[in-house]
Amino acid sequence: MDAVRLWGYTMCANRSWVGPVLLAVLSSGAARGGEAIRAPEVTVRDALCKRFDALLAEPGAYAAKVRRQCRGFPEGDLFPYVLPAIAYTNLALADTKVSPRSVERIVALIEAARPAVVRRVQPPGGKLARLTHYARQGTYLGQFNLALGCYRLVGRDARYAAEHKAISDALHAALVERKGRPLHSYPALSWTFDTIPCLLSLKLYDLGTGRPRSGPAIARHLKWLAEHATDPATKLPYSRVNMVTGRGLTTSRGCEVSWRIALLADLDEPLAQRTYRQYVEAFWLDRRMLAGFAEWPYGRAGRQDIDSGPIVMGIGTAASAFGIAAARTAGDTVRLQRLCEQAANTKTLLRLLIARTPSAARRYTLGGKIDLAGDDYTGFLFGDACLFYAVTWRRLCPAAAPPAPARRAGEP
Repeated sequence: MDAVRLWGYTMCANRSWVGPVLLAVLSSGAARGGEAIRAPEVTVRDALCKRFDALLAEPGAYAAKVRRQCRGFPEGDLFPYVLPAIAYTNLALADTKVSPRSVERIVALIEAARPAVVRRVQPPGGKLARLTHYARQGTYLGQFNLALGCYRLVGRDARYAAEHKAISDALHAALVERKGRPLHSYPALSWTFDTIPCLLSLKLYDLGTGRPRSGPAIARHLKWLAEHATDPATKLPYSRVNMVTGRGLTTSRGCEVSWRIALLADLDEPLAQRTYRQYVEAFWLDRRMLAGFAEWPYGRAGRQDIDSGPIVMGIGTAASAFGIAAARTAGDTVRLQRLCEQAANTKTLLRLLIARTPSAARRYTLGGKIDLAGDDYTGFLFGDACLFYAVTWRRLCPAAAPPAPARRAGEP
């Protein structure tokens, strides 16, 4: 079967009609050995659960692997920890039987992520619990605070309460000061996406403490985006804007919109649904042999970079990986199944494309920044972390917040 599948992908790479037909048969729900093939979503999820359980059995070895394989990514010292932490939270919320193990993994991932956040933010005394200003580091603080909020949902103690409060206070103060405009992702740079995780992290803090304050900040920012930073062509937020005027500098990008939709479900469910419909209209591509979300609107030509991942026939690998979470958000089972069917074969497809010519090798590994490893599910650890998050996605906040929880011992 593996040999036949490889041949099918080779035909795809050569744009032969044989490959698409063969792959359609292989991807169908036909029986194998008298048993129905498992749902692709479940197959991918279970494989990644097994993979990360094995990796995190030795947190030190996992951190070393991250340093070795993810150093070419701008947030290679952050996302390989935060994304699996959210994935384990999703698993814990979905099935209480795996909760104790999931909580242990979340703790290990938070501990591994903290040094990079401290290096970026440089809080007083190197302690995030003493942070008083977000230092224009919305990316690192927002994502780390999101992981702390996840721990608060499933953890059984208040070990992170002090730094969770300090980061949340700093982010909230910055959002109030910005009056709806995006926070800085980094001191001199800003992408509109990076404010969304900050807002969700504040909502999780509200949920954990019973002291709601994030609502006005969320409403102001979403209103500002709609009025000042929405591309009229796609009706989706610009990726980058002028921080003063809101004038669009970079159009919407698939890698950001897919992930944005997944987070919006916990901030504004109707908006998430509208955004998904607009996203499908402007970004979904079906090439028959391959389908997914484009990196650039309507699949038009555009650069590929470390954020987009390899782009194949206009389809972005990052956009399509996070697109699994977006499709889950919208309940789009047709696209969800298609994306998950292909996710299991990403590594095989990339290896075949790379094997064709040396120039393809440089293109599909982004100039060598992506080092395809034989033991990683997608071919590289960063891709595995993104896919693990996407295929386990679920809402973190209930539609109606429960009564305020009792304060835990030692909690400020």
